[in-house]
Amino acid sequence: MKTLNNIVKVLTALVAVAGGIYIVATYGEQIVAWAKKVLANLPKCPACQDAAPAEEEAPAAEEAPVAEAEVPAEEAPAEEAAPVEEISVEAPAAANEPTADDADFAE
Repeated sequence: MKTLNNIVKVLTALVAVAGGIYIVATYGEQIVAWAKKVLANLPKCPACQDAAPAEEEAPAAEEAPVAEAEVPAEEAPAEEAAPVEEISVEAPAAANEPTADDADFAE
């Protein structure tokens, strides 16, 4: 019985690892995009804010206003540059494949 319990534990661990690998392989790009969005919205640490005032104190009035069309691509937000595609749960049926209706399964 002890051996059976150990086998079940090992198989459970293997299934958990395989599931994790599947999730990362399938949704990896969406996870990274979500993580970048969340990390960008987090408040900055106080130590980082102390080092940044020299950059922020530059007078903004001297700079000419820049239209959105003139903004270089590297300054554009990442969300606009790479939209996240939606994943469809159901694969579309091919034109030559038959489809089943609920009436097909009625007894």
